[in-house]
Amino acid sequence: MDTLASYDELPYDSLPLPETQPDFLAAVAALHGFDAPDPTRARILELGCAQGGNLIPLAWRWPGCECVGVELSRVQAQAGAGFVAQLGLKNVRILHGDLAALPADLGEFDYIIAHGVYSWVPPAIQQALLDVCRRHLGANGLAYVSINVAAGWQKLLPLREALVARTDPDADAPERLRQARRALDALEAEWDDPALRKEIAYLKTALPSYLFHEYLADCNAPMSFADFTARLDAHGLRYVGEAGPRRAVVELEDAWGLVPESMAGRWHDAEVALDDALGTRFRRALIARIDAPCAQPPLPAALEGLMFHADLASDEEIDLDSDTAQRFANPAGNGHEIADPAMKAAAMALSSTYPAALDYAELRDAARQILQTYGTYPVVDAAAFRDALFRLTVMHGVMPTVWRGPAPRPPGERPRANALARASAATPGWVVSGARHVAIDLDAHGRALLGLLDGTRTTGELAALMQARLTGTGLDLPADRVETLTQHQLWLFARQGLLE
Repeated sequence: MDTLASYDELPYDSLPLPETQPDFLAAVAALHGFDAPDPTRARILELGCAQGGNLIPLAWRWPGCECVGVELSRVQAQAGAGFVAQLGLKNVRILHGDLAALPADLGEFDYIIAHGVYSWVPPAIQQALLDVCRRHLGANGLAYVSINVAAGWQKLLPLREALVARTDPDADAPERLRQARRALDALEAEWDDPALRKEIAYLKTALPSYLFHEYLADCNAPMSFADFTARLDAHGLRYVGEAGPRRAVVELEDAWGLVPESMAGRWHDAEVALDDALGTRFRRALIARIDAPCAQPPLPAALEGLMFHADLASDEEIDLDSDTAQRFANPAGNGHEIADPAMKAAAMALSSTYPAALDYAELRDAARQILQTYGTYPVVDAAAFRDALFRLTVMHGVMPTVWRGPAPRPPGERPRANALARASAATPGWVVSGARHVAIDLDAHGRALLGLLDGTRTTGELAALMQARLTGTGLDLPADRVETLTQHQLWLFARQGLLE
């Protein structure tokens, strides 16, 4: 196959994916008792990398890494290679090719990323993907492979089948997408199943690429966790842990004293039961070679060897004197209930240092200091604190890491954004990535301002340029208002680690 026509016609959005970032994967592996390589000096391979929106920021952030991306869509691979050349990066390559026919000289990798590939390709390519992981993973390397899970997808398959039946498979991608949207309107009127109607409502607002490639693609093969781990075993691989957020985690009874190899079967059976109970729809599995050390269910005690970052805020006045649950949310709107006073204080501490991370001892001490300053109960119960942090970590309210990351820099008199941020802002279709690999949602004005931050202009000059731009679009605002908005946006850039 020379290219993937549907992805040429309707490219999948090429985004930074925080849950694929190797420093996070290494931290998740550590929670499972698995020692992964240093992510900042790693060889990283991404299969199905699109135009490199996930891989290129990693190469930029960690110049000691060597990154290789493989993409079957010629259009996307060429766009990614062009962007790499524009940035002048020497430690990343975007290759147009088939993962089933990789160059023989690629060598071993510390991290292999395959997001949104395995469940969406034919069985032969699924086998080839696992073969790549077995052949090209280093001794303690980690592969991230996402899959659709049968437990959650069974109730949605009728919707996929209906959309496939009501659209023309020979139409080009944009036309078939239009047909699918008309079909959604009809199905919403015809069906009364709450789960399907909820999914239809979501699909009406979802990115076009998601609707097309998830529901109209030739392949979408959800599978059970048991089936997936059996395939891993057949390919000389083993499961390490889950990189996605969990509403619950496996806790094995009567497992004290068992070595990881002895509990693996019970652990995997419990994961299947958990999928069934929760209706799990999507998994982000970490896998390793079969001859690598055996992992185990997540260990709260392992938190003490990690660092943590979070961008959380609460609309309420934070109560540090009681265990009243309060909602904290990240910029994407994902909320988490926190009741433990010390954990509330820890969330405040993490927010004040974001995007830099704090290690366990630093976080505990920072929480204690905040309680002493603002609360009436300055004692941190060690066990309660660890349990609260563990729950937040597995739910991704707080992100574990092995990389401290950059300290936020204030804008200064002549703000300067890094070259990746400025190039991303100036390139249509390219998403700006924050220091923590988060996609930053910017409108046209925000992108324009970011593109101007080359260090040659004062904040006053930037505000004047933005006022002229706004006036040109028919939006007349007072100069002081534009200056305030400009300063606010500059601080948002600073918070995401975009400024040098």
